[in-house]
Amino acid sequence: MGGPRVGRVLENRGRRVNVRSDGEDVVCFLSGQRAVVGDEVTFVDAKGGGGKLVSVARRRTSLVRVGHNGREQVLAANLEGLFVVVAPQEPPFRAGLVDRYAVAAAAQGLRVCVVVNKCDQGVPPDVEAALALREAHGIDVIRASALLRFGLDAIRAHAAQHDAGPWALVGHSGVGKTSLIGALLPGVDVGAIGELSEYWGTGQHTTTGSRLFPLPGGGELLDSPGIRTFTPGGLTVDTVRTWFPGLPQGVCRYRDCQHREGEDGCGVVDIDPELLASYRRLLEDVRGIGSR
Repeated sequence: MGGPRVGRVLENRGRRVNVRSDGEDVVCFLSGQRAVVGDEVTFVDAKGGGGKLVSVARRRTSLVRVGHNGREQVLAANLEGLFVVVAPQEPPFRAGLVDRYAVAAAAQGLRVCVVVNKCDQGVPPDVEAALALREAHGIDVIRASALLRFGLDAIRAHAAQHDAGPWALVGHSGVGKTSLIGALLPGVDVGAIGELSEYWGTGQHTTTGSRLFPLPGGGELLDSPGIRTFTPGGLTVDTVRTWFPGLPQGVCRYRDCQHREGEDGCGVVDIDPELLASYRRLLEDVRGIGSR
């Protein structure tokens, strides 16, 4: 058996990860070491084939969520940005989810871009208004359709222009993340693509692990499992207040104002009420985590 080897995690499936090392893919057992897609790792050859993870290098960036048990879970590492994939109608568009990913990205120094898939179904006026509001506050928006193959060049160009690391496709189940990757990479086996659950109005979890896909023109995409809800991990009241899109700074009587409803001297009451309500929901979630 040889000495330690280094590589990068390209895919994770339960307690195994696929590591690319010197052009070779090696399936490694985690063996107490937790690793996610994008991690730079050290491993040793294991008896009978494969490898055993020895260590995980310090992460430059990470995408973290808080699970239902209140524990933080790292979803991906060393990213360049997030493509927040949404649908205009089914599953229903949730502007608050976009805001949460935007805060999580900004707090980690990541870029963020909203990809509106399924635009062939039509975009309701209230959804257009919500998207326009966030565009006005600096969030890029790409309108696309995996079915009709439009908007794909814009996604490719965005990923290639900012290619210091992978771009993770994140969002609700059923919005078509894997379908978009399939449209971007015709002929590549990208995994199962599920249909929307008509009864629940949400997508089936067809993607059970995360996987990196290189794009021919530059950049990489990370396909990730869909989620029902997303509470960013590693946030404090101050980071939410600092990074929430469209929230003006320095407009309150008190510098430590949290902009909660009814706070004396709060100066943000004149911003868009839907945006303010979204901020306050995330703020209360973060306050609740901090009190556990």
